[in-house]
Amino acid sequence: MIQNGNWKVRTLLVSGTIGALLGIAAGLLFVRVSEESGGTKKLSTSQAVKLAVAALGVVRQASQLGS
Repeated sequence: MIQNGNWKVRTLLVSGTIGALLGIAAGLLFVRVSEESGGTKKLSTSQAVKLAVAALGVVRQASQLGS
């Protein structure tokens, strides 16, 4: 039987690990595409805002899974 607080810790650890792995994968893809196109790339402010809004959308959808 799972203890009352144990599932919370497990959920946070699993979701944190998944988030970190997805972040690393996104960074690796960004670096690979930058190298293939011939140099370093900088993320513009508008691209960063679009990425942040998309990430917030994913977090919002994940929060609705619990209800």
